[in-house]
Amino acid sequence: MRRAWLAVAVVALALGAAVAVAADPVDEYIAREMAARRIPGVALAVVRDGVVVKLQGYGFANLEHDVPVTPDTVFELASLTKQFTASGIMTLVEDGRVKLDDSVTVSLANCPETWKPITVRHLLTHTSGLPDLRNGFKSLDQVPERVHYSTADFFESATKDTLDFAPGERFQYSDVGYFLLGMIVEKASGARWGDYLAARFFKPLGMTSTSVLDHQRILKHRAAGYTIRNGELVNIRRIWDVELPSAYGVFSTVKDLVTWDGALNAGRVLTPASLRLMWTPFSATMVGRASTDSGGSSTTGAAIRGSATRA
Repeated sequence: MRRAWLAVAVVALALGAAVAVAADPVDEYIAREMAARRIPGVALAVVRDGVVVKLQGYGFANLEHDVPVTPDTVFELASLTKQFTASGIMTLVEDGRVKLDDSVTVSLANCPETWKPITVRHLLTHTSGLPDLRNGFKSLDQVPERVHYSTADFFESATKDTLDFAPGERFQYSDVGYFLLGMIVEKASGARWGDYLAARFFKPLGMTSTSVLDHQRILKHRAAGYTIRNGELVNIRRIWDVELPSAYGVFSTVKDLVTWDGALNAGRVLTPASLRLMWTPFSATMVGRASTDSGGSSTTGAAIRGSATRA
């Protein structure tokens, strides 16, 4: 009997060693990064040649209730939202309803005189001179307890901000610019920003778990938000209800983002010419002039793989 138990133990050890050898390096990498960065939960998709080869959740979507992350967990995309706003602009460019090199004052009324040199292209490429993340919408800081903001509130505050440099002079990441792009989407399309994205992208592509910010809505499978404060992991208080959150307000799942990425690459969202325009890296010296690459397209890197994916 003792020999039998010993044999079982040896087999178990051998199996354990085999499992260790076969451990998924992706899982190990995710585990290390989550521990190092104190990330509560992650949803991961690995796509190879258009085929999903790994789809998995790690950690927790809600630490208080021990809710695990799954591929169906809905995350606030934050600044990854900008790629949808930029793509919305590009559909309107394709439709002839927006021109990249028009001044923002063509679409938006009651703009400051200093905005006249700012073009739609400047907004897309974060080269407008509008304030950065810390200094945009500065006048709204005067009432910190306020949580509800209309489009008019944000626009009025934006007009009070000062430009940090001449449009086209250099790069500076700006939520103000993408808020204004949301306004241009609404003006050119005649629809609300969120409704336009839903009608043009989310519904046709079957992105059923993707929506825009609405704090009053019961959103199934929504992940809670966390941050690190004074060295401790705490709940983040992102309670502002903004009428036009075109810089940060899309919610989605990793599964829907796989659908989105596949549709982009397949040309089901934008034309190849628009994609080349959006995916070509740019420098500040290119902005505001008709630079062309070997394929004859303007080199701006305007929307997705250039500026809009930086968070």
